[in-house]
Parts: sequence; C-alpha cells; structure tokens
Amino acid sequence: MKICTFRKIALLTLLLIPALSGMSFGQNISVTATVDKNQLTLEDVLQLSIVIRGTQNTPPPELPSLPDFRITSAGKSSSTQYINTQRSVSITYKYRLTPMNTGAIFIGPARVRINGTTYSTKPITVEVQKPSNNATHENKAAFIETTLSSKKAYLGEQLVYSFRLFHRVEAKNLDLRLPFDKTWFNKEELGEPKTYIKVINGLQYHVQELSIALFPLKRGLIEIPSAIIELDLFQNTRNRSSRDPLSQIFRDPFGRNTQAEHKVLRSQPLSVDILPLPDGAPKGFKNLIGQFDISAELGKNDLEVGDTTTLTVTVSGRGNIKDVFVEEPDLKNQFKIYPDKPEFKQTVDNNQIRGEKIFKFALVPLEAGNKTLPKFSLPYFDSKNAQYRIAKTQAISLNIEPSSIKEELNLVRSREQDVPTTKPEIETLGTDILPIYTELDKFQNGGVYSLTFLGAGFGSPVILFVISVFIMKQQNRMKYDVAFYRRRNAYKNAHQRLKQMSEHSDSKEFARELSEILREYVGDKLNLQGKAITAEEVAVRLKESNYETRQAEETRKLLEKCETLQYAPMTQGSTKQLLGESENLIKVLEKQS
Repeated sequence: MKICTFRKIALLTLLLIPALSGMSFGQNISVTATVDKNQLTLEDVLQLSIVIRGTQNTPPPELPSLPDFRITSAGKSSSTQYINTQRSVSITYKYRLTPMNTGAIFIGPARVRINGTTYSTKPITVEVQKPSNNATHENKAAFIETTLSSKKAYLGEQLVYSFRLFHRVEAKNLDLRLPFDKTWFNKEELGEPKTYIKVINGLQYHVQELSIALFPLKRGLIEIPSAIIELDLFQNTRNRSSRDPLSQIFRDPFGRNTQAEHKVLRSQPLSVDILPLPDGAPKGFKNLIGQFDISAELGKNDLEVGDTTTLTVTVSGRGNIKDVFVEEPDLKNQFKIYPDKPEFKQTVDNNQIRGEKIFKFALVPLEAGNKTLPKFSLPYFDSKNAQYRIAKTQAISLNIEPSSIKEELNLVRSREQDVPTTKPEIETLGTDILPIYTELDKFQNGGVYSLTFLGAGFGSPVILFVISVFIMKQQNRMKYDVAFYRRRNAYKNAHQRLKQMSEHSDSKEFARELSEILREYVGDKLNLQGKAITAEEVAVRLKESNYETRQAEETRKLLEKCETLQYAPMTQGSTKQLLGESENLIKVLEKQS
C-alpha cells in the first residue's frame, strides 16, 4: 500500500511541474524593445524588435504612433531554453521601419496586455540623416535617378518621366512607389521596361529603365516628390578567409557566399512649370495638344437609294489622341446614319505616344441625286510651334441613283381547310427497348453466364488485394520519401496556384508571386530550396538534371523578367501573356522530367 501511495504522489508531482513552472514564469513577464541601429540615413531601414519574456501566449504588441516611418511586419519567432534545469520562454515580434523624414525621431513605448496587466517598453530615440550626395555615385552598389523631358510644358502637353535603377550586385524583391498625384497629372505607360548595361567611371552597372507619359491637369509650378524603391541587395562575401573552418561548414550550397542587405533608395525631387494655353482658341477646340492629321474616305461613291456605304474618318498623330472625338456629320435628313464604335491604336515612338483613332459611319441614302459630304475639322494646339491649328478633310462627292429594285405585292393563298385528312386506325408509336418473347423456344439456359460471374466473384478479392498493396506502397513512399513527394506534387501545386493568379489585380504582387511559383516548381522537381535560388542557378541546375538547354535558358529569362516587372506596372494584357508563358513552360518541363 505504501509503494502504491508513493507512486501516486510521484506521478502527481510530475503532472504538476509544468503547471507550477508556468505559474512561476507568468509572474516574471517582461517586455523590451530594441533597434538594430540608432543612427541611419534615408537609404537605410530600421529593425525594431519587441521581446516578451516569460510567456508565449500573448497578443501582438500595440505599437505607438510613428508618422515618420512606414511600418512593415517582419514576422515573429519564439524561443525556449533550459539553463540549469530552469526553463525560460520568449516570443519576439519584428518590424521593419522605413524612415520618411530626417532629424531626431522619438519612438514611443509599445504596450502589451497580458492577463489584464499592461506592460510597456522604454522609449527609443534614433537619428535619421540625409544620404551623402555624391554626383558620381562612386563605389555605390545601387542608386536611382529620375528625369523629366522638359522643365516647362503647356497644360495637357505630354511630358516623359523616366525612372532608372542602377545596380552592380543582384537586386531582388523590388518595391517601387512613384510619386504622381492624380489631381495634377494623367499618366500613360510607355511600353515595357528597358534593361541594358552602362559603364560609369569604369564601373559596370545593370540598368532597368521605366518611362511614363504625364499629361498636366493644372497650371503652375509643380514639384514632383522623390521616387522611392525598396529592394534587397545580395553582396558577394567570397573574400572571407578560406582558413576559417566555419566558412567551409556554412558555405552556400551553390558555391556562392552572399549576404542580403535591405535598402531604401530615393531620387531627387523634380519641378516643372505648367503654362496655360494662350488666348485665341478656335471654335470647337477641345484641349487637344500635339500634332494631328485627319482624313476621310468613302467605301463607294456610286450607289442607289437604299444601298449602304461606309464613311471612315481617321485621326492620327502625337499627343493625347485618346481624347479625340468626331461627331456625326450633319446630312440634313438625306441619309440614315449608323455610327460604329471607334477603334483606337497606340504606339510608342522615341518615348512619345503616337496613334490613330478610327471612326466609322454607315450611310444609307434616302433620295437620288449628286451629294457632297461636309468636311471634318479638328482644331488643336501645336505645342511644338506654340500656336493653334485646324486640320481638315477633303470634300467627298457621291452619285446616288434611284433604286433598281421594284417592290411587288406578294399574295399568299391560305391553306385549304376542306381537304379531308385520313388517319390510320392503328399506328405504331414505338418499340420496347428489350424484346418481349412469346414463344418457349426463344428462352435459353443461362448457366454459361453463371460460371463467369462465379469466377469473377472468387477472383475479385485477389485483384483488390494486389491493388491495395500497390496503393499502400505509394502512400508510404509519399509519406517518408520527401524528395519523391515534392517531385510527384510539383506540377499539381504549380498548376493550382497559376489558376488563382488570374484574379490578381496588383501587378507588383502578380510578378512576385509568379516568380515564387516558378522557383518552387523547380525546387520541388530537383529537391532544392526553391525560394533561395537565383535565375542563373535555376538554369544551371536544370541543365545538370538533363533538361534541355533551351528550356533551361527560357526558364532563366522568364524569372529575370518577373524580377524586372516587380517594380514596373503591367497592363491586363501583359499579365495574361506572362501567365500563359509560365503555364506553357511548366508543361514543357513536366514532359521532360
């Protein structure tokens, strides 16, 4: 009896130890806030860490008001340690603070509510300075610049805003924010971003350029704020000492030692003086700025009354041609007019928007005779020569003959009702699906079929057993063989995620997620960490795994394109085209695996 009582006490003690330890830690809860640096520039990012010790079951902290920073959550992590049989737990919340202003910035206390008690951190003060203004950008791993095609422009005149990113090291996770105010400008994309190489003071830079057309909506001196881009720069750290044994143990699995650095790059602000249009605008002027031509043509000039011809009016040129509108011609009840939906075609030539807008009208003459269609006029302001102009079409003559088709009265005789119709006394409406036998010799003995069914009945358990063994082997392999599981499900996972991509509206997030899908597909196929490999490493690994060189290079180019488009806005047509290229590429890679 004593032994049983002792065992019960020991078991009860073991069960109470975790509860007692939890109570002790709940009485020693502390909350602290730390930053990775207290002096930084506008190009740096501040990491704020809030550590809660003594518990892991806590809501996220309540951050203070930080108007001088842009706040992004960087995740959380938990820790459990045993020191001299003493257990300690903690949870850390991390935040990324992007400075928006310079000077001494005060970070107030963060608060955490745990079991009805509020815990606060101590305040922190950091110093934010302007980055060094070096015109030559000497020894910089990356920098950006913005330019404007002109410092003066008329109201509604096209301006070209160009953004360029220069980087000597690999850049990923690009997040670009352009500073355009919709109340000041209308903007139009000028094609896909350009990628090229430029040498500055003997240093070779990769350049990614994005151009946008701006159309001013208000007059006055307008300041365009700085463009801001956040990105991760991957520096090569191969120059570490090869004698260090730890550098050999923790070296990059692909033979490269890289270190990521999150940076915030800002361009210089720009200013432009928007001038009002001069007086003396002609009648019918509708704020068209640029250089335009207008023409008109008729489908056929000789026709009859009631016939149809098509009048086509085409406006082409450079400027805000999308705003052009042509009204129906005034034909004074001589024609019936059926307007069609205008067609718009746009091209980009030397960073200038050019295009044409086509208007079509179907004309049906109502009377015979020689007619002349009125001229079409298009008043516009020529910003290049700073004067108003009027573009006009030529007059069009046509000859209308009387209709050669005479209308005749068609008399239709009604069906005779007096003709009697005879119906059969007996009519076969249908036959049964299965025959109905009425004679004894039609019936046969079904014993032959009973033997077949009997054999199938005894043999089915054996077949089911073999199938079950095969399925169990496949399930065990899928459960314990990680490489086989990833390789087997790679195409299905990628295909499902690509189907959901069509609903994305944010072009930056679209390009980022598409890049992630492609990398994870290759990683699952080759049993690699997909998110950690670069575009070049993807191509190398595919070639080493006996994939065709052409498909490997196409995969690399598509991934590089996704990286570039993460900071460039895309149209809906571009996203559909990029999605189609990705689906076709994954299908081809799946066939070769």
